[in-house]
Order: sequence, then structure tokens, then C-alpha cells
Amino acid sequence: MKRILITGGNRGLGYATAEALTLLGHHVILTARSASAGEAAVEKIRGQVVSSRVEFRVLDLASLASVRTCAASLASEPPLDVLFHNAGVMQQSPTRRMTVDRFEETLGTNVLGPFLLTQQLLPSLAPKARVVCVSSRLHLPGSRGTPVHFDFDDPMLEHDYDPERAYKNSKLAMLWFAFELNRRLAPRGITVNGVCPGFVPVTAAESTHGFQRWLLRHVLVHLPFATSLGDAVRSFVFMATDPSLEGVGGQFFGECHPIASSPESKDEVKARRFWDFAAARVGA
Repeated sequence: MKRILITGGNRGLGYATAEALTLLGHHVILTARSASAGEAAVEKIRGQVVSSRVEFRVLDLASLASVRTCAASLASEPPLDVLFHNAGVMQQSPTRRMTVDRFEETLGTNVLGPFLLTQQLLPSLAPKARVVCVSSRLHLPGSRGTPVHFDFDDPMLEHDYDPERAYKNSKLAMLWFAFELNRRLAPRGITVNGVCPGFVPVTAAESTHGFQRWLLRHVLVHLPFATSLGDAVRSFVFMATDPSLEGVGGQFFGECHPIASSPESKDEVKARRFWDFAAARVGA
């Protein structure tokens, strides 16, 4: 039985993964931005298995204060075997949005918040713990839409903002963070990997409205490049619990096997540069 913290576990793929892990007998702590959402998710899971070990913590990754409060609530509890960074946003608005800490919303929520949470929880990670960071194949050069381009002179996209680029940049940065963290935690036997869940229309629909939501739920879900919710959950459960990953770190996974990440994601100089940037911004 593992003690697993999964961020964004109150809905979508995060909820489905939290439910699956709980049903397998693991102790799951899911996070949600509001207490009501967290309570609803926990009660729904307990409705499946009354004796399930599941609880929630309030966490808004767009707020450094919320991150610190959540981490502090776990400090005196038993160690975590798995820290699963699932929560994130895929901004649709063409208007650049900011977090309360004045970070571009996508980078702040998808990477800087998880960066600080990890730093705060380092003392709470068990020996041989796993850290899993959700990234995406969209960070690869040549992926559809606006190309990835992380400019260290403009990391918050103050100039030439594009929501697609913001998302892709965050997924590249998440791999920089994961691979650099894996190098730093190797002496403790803690492993860190990235994972791409694939394109899961039913969960992507939750971030959209109107015709786009209908399209995702009823049309794109049937296309050959789409990933079913069940397959995505199996991939996430694999990352969190499969014995074959014992001691395996610094890799990018998809469909329960290693896949290639971009050459840029493996650039150790850029990874250290991003680490230093993130640490300075969040005060870690």
C-alpha cells in the first residue's frame, strides 16, 4: 500500500486516477482548489468502497501561499510514497492572464506551483519515493499549432503572448524540472519521471465551453489519435505503482513505456537555468 498525493484529483483524469488508486487499496490524498470540490470527490470515491483510504487537501497551484499551506498540513504526517503532479491548466483565452503572484497563469499553475510544492514536500518524501510530472508530447518540435519557444528573456510571455505557446512552454519546462530534480534526488533513491497521458477528449472538454466542448465529448473522442480515459488512467496508475519502475528515473513515458522527449528537454544547461529561475521566483 502506497501513500499517494495527486494534485487536481477532484475531476477529470485526476479524479479517475485517484479513484482507481483508491480501489487498488492505496491511501490517496487528492487536492482541489476548493474544500467543497474536494469533499465531493472524496464522498464519491467512498461511495464506491466504504473502507477506502482517501482524503483531500485544499490546493491552488496558482497561489504560492496556498501551496505552502497545503505542504505544511502534510509535514507532520507519514511520508509520501508518490507525489503525482497532475493538476494544470490549458488556457484558451487570447488575453494573457496572471496569477495572484504575478506569474503568467499557465507557467505559474503548471510548473512554478508544482516546483514550490515539491520543494516544500521534500522532507515528506519516503525513501525510494516517486515523483511523477505530467507533461505532453506537444512540447516536441513540429507538434500541431504554435511552436514551442521558451525565451528565458521573456519567460512570462509579456511580448507576443499565445495561449498554445504558453501551454507548450510549460510542458517543456515541466520536463526540465523533472529531469533536473531526478539528478538532484538520485542520492536519496527518489526517482522523477515525466508522463504524457495522450489526448483525452473527455477530460479536455472540461476546460472548454459550447461547441468546442460538444466536439470534444461527442466527435473527437471517436478519432484514432484520441486516448480513452481508461487507457490514460492505466498509464497513470502504472507510473505511480508498477514495480518495473523501481529505481527508474529521468525518463518520459507514454502508454506505459518510455518515449522520446525533445532534445531541448534533455539540455542540462537549460534545465539548471530554469531551476534557478523558478527557485528565485517562488522563493525556494
